[in-house]
Amino acid sequence: GSCFSMGSKRVSGPLSNSTTHHTVTSSLMPIETSQGTTSAPQPLSLSPPKISLPPVPGLEFFDLINGQPAHNYRYQGRWVRHSITKVVNTKTPEEMERIFAHRSDWEPRGNFVHNALHLYVTEGDHGDQGDYSEWITPLCKHWMWGSYEPIASELLMVDSRYDIAGACDLILQDVETGELVMADLKTQSSQSSRPRDISPQLGGYINLFDLCYPEHAGKVTKGIAIWCKPGETTLTTYEGENCLTNYYALRNRYLEQLPENILATS
Repeated sequence: GSCFSMGSKRVSGPLSNSTTHHTVTSSLMPIETSQGTTSAPQPLSLSPPKISLPPVPGLEFFDLINGQPAHNYRYQGRWVRHSITKVVNTKTPEEMERIFAHRSDWEPRGNFVHNALHLYVTEGDHGDQGDYSEWITPLCKHWMWGSYEPIASELLMVDSRYDIAGACDLILQDVETGELVMADLKTQSSQSSRPRDISPQLGGYINLFDLCYPEHAGKVTKGIAIWCKPGETTLTTYEGENCLTNYYALRNRYLEQLPENILATS
């Protein structure tokens, strides 16, 4: 068994090989880069995390319902109406249609690399790299694994007031300062792929974390986007306060557009 805080994104177990991931989508700080090489990554040396984050009782994720692909959360027996993915999505229907036209390319890659990362930070080894060694090798050889300790992976969280749930990819702890960092993995198709601003998404996870773990509220001081592309992994760092501010703005806009304006009655 693993000593890490894990929320299964599938009810069947925390290390399911069919873990799914949402890929939607402040000022950017300097980007740090790890160049990939042909040599395999070393196993990650795992030690018990200094912070315990038990799973939120009664919170479940379903990526399959009645044999059909899904992306749904259930909390204490009832379906959660909204997700961080939906709340922070600012793309038009036309833009989403163009993205989903290439779903057969990005979805298998995203799922496979996310699962490899989950295995790496919970078991110490990424497992089979399949067709995605160009992505997985530089990811697991990145310098961040010497600077940060994984605290949680695929952690399910919920905002019961506004009925919003989400699952963060990683919570990391700086080995020198002890500060917590919210991290999200994005796989990209080519070396020329550029970063985009995902601070609202990271802010959503920080907000859910503060609500679900009040004893640690305010301890996540930064957000990190992990850009995983063939042959290279880069990081973009955001200030946690900026992430929260940007998330609150999109959350308010999202809730105001609902048929029943939650903000007007809360």
